[in-house]
Amino acid sequence: MIISIAIWMVSVVIAALYYKSSIQKLRTPYTFSYIMSEYQLGTYHMPLFITTKLAPLLIVVELLTAVWIFLPWTRLYGFILGACLQIVFFMLMFMNMRRNFPYGCGCFKMNAPSVITARHAWGNLVLCFVQVAVVIIVVAG
Repeated sequence: MIISIAIWMVSVVIAALYYKSSIQKLRTPYTFSYIMSEYQLGTYHMPLFITTKLAPLLIVVELLTAVWIFLPWTRLYGFILGACLQIVFFMLMFMNMRRNFPYGCGCFKMNAPSVITARHAWGNLVLCFVQVAVVIIVVAG
């Protein structure tokens, strides 16, 4: 019973995080596309014409994750999808640590300069671990 309540509370908080993040990106999708193109994958910069196609997809995936985590019958899949997103976000944050982004990091705030810090990377990793823990508890339960 206590575990069910704890999972429900974690679900509401994490669903709200994904919802807030995706809604912010929906308000300024072109800015989010530009921010995505600023991330480096090693020495590779993804061109803007590609990120303008990928950004809407990522926004939809984040919104879908929020809905799936919130709904009890899709919660497990939502947490799995969310953990996968957080692994990708952690790797991007880690590879771009200490870089200055003129329009923000693309997490929650946009149109304001931001420097990627260890706090950004660790925040994504902790969120991933929490979601993996919920998946393990639900599957083992």
